[in-house]
Amino acid sequence: MPNLNRVEKNEKITISYVLKDTNGRVIEEIPPTHPVVYIHGLSEFVPQGLQKALEGLKIGQRAIVPLVFADAYGPYQNDLVLEVPKEELKEVGQLWVGMEIEMVQDEFENMENWKAPDDPADLFRDDEPDEPSLFVIREIREKSVILDGNHPLAGMDLTFEVQVVAIEQPSVHELEQGYPDQPPEDDEPGNDHGWGGSEFGDGRHWR
Repeated sequence: MPNLNRVEKNEKITISYVLKDTNGRVIEEIPPTHPVVYIHGLSEFVPQGLQKALEGLKIGQRAIVPLVFADAYGPYQNDLVLEVPKEELKEVGQLWVGMEIEMVQDEFENMENWKAPDDPADLFRDDEPDEPSLFVIREIREKSVILDGNHPLAGMDLTFEVQVVAIEQPSVHELEQGYPDQPPEDDEPGNDHGWGGSEFGDGRHWR
């Protein structure tokens, strides 16, 4: 049986925090009334350095956790800055600097060349590094748009002033997917039959 008195791997953890930069400037504040909920040890959203620091804490305990960028949201990567033609984004609609858009790769575009692996378990293994799916528009030029796939806090040393709000046992489904279940949301208008947005070569879609 899991120990729900302390933060341990595979538990559903609820936290609140104040996030500051190295100058003490508050970047983000997450209150207990609108907390972050994640699966400890499995989450890709909560920095691994923060999860490690929370290990063993009890409900109600607080911690001040300084993290270098490598343990927070990683280094800033110039190769995640893309210049794409405006034509590729025409179906997204109006564009503005700071707008977030999502890229989706069509995994089944080259199915005619697909071969079953010798080991069936390889079907469920992903050894390739995850490509960013969310990009921010940094610049709009005459015929192209500059997109940035880096996390907004990439390359920054940070300090979390964090409190453990709740510790729960996740469902089997939550453990399998690695994150808490989300309440159902209404489908977006005009997007009832798959991905919306634009499709532009190499199975790349924007929305």
